[in-house]
Amino acid sequence: MSDFLKQDKPVTGIVVTIASEVIVAVLLWVGLLIAGINPLEHLRWFGACFIPPILFLRYYAKKKEQPTVTKTIIITFFVTFLVFMFLVRNEF
Repeated sequence: MSDFLKQDKPVTGIVVTIASEVIVAVLLWVGLLIAGINPLEHLRWFGACFIPPILFLRYYAKKKEQPTVTKTIIITFFVTFLVFMFLVRNEF
């Protein structure tokens, strides 16, 4: 797994971004369910899912200096953020 994260390929950026967002979302969802709160009523709290990709973006840009992964993280972050904004605006 560590070899996969060291590659300068677009797949690495997509996996890192999506995986970090999903992990935070699942933890938040489970935490809200344990607390007895309906997660759909607090959809905006899931904005915290975008903190880890920003940290990974900084890591890959500054420490690793991998431009392909950095660009892919930016694009994936932007697309997922647009989807999140659409969901928050059109709460069901």
